[in-house]
Amino acid sequence: MSTMLSNAIVIIAIAVSLCYSVWRLGPRRMRDSVRMRLQKVLPRVFGNLSNSSASGACDACGGCPPTTQPPAARKEHGVFWRKHAR
Repeated sequence: MSTMLSNAIVIIAIAVSLCYSVWRLGPRRMRDSVRMRLQKVLPRVFGNLSNSSASGACDACGGCPPTTQPPAARKEHGVFWRKHAR
């Protein structure tokens, strides 16, 4: 019984890991279509999902608009060298 339970836990962990990697690394069109299907089938559970995957801050797609403000100028500080007392 213990080996069966431990094997089931390992299989579930591998399946969850595989599904997550396909979800994150798969094509965006696939994610959006799955998201839309989940919203239509179970609107109470998945009704708060956004319609596009570009809205997440974690996607490194480069789709974010550039900042309109230039970066602040750095203040220059004078460096004063002092001789050490001997």
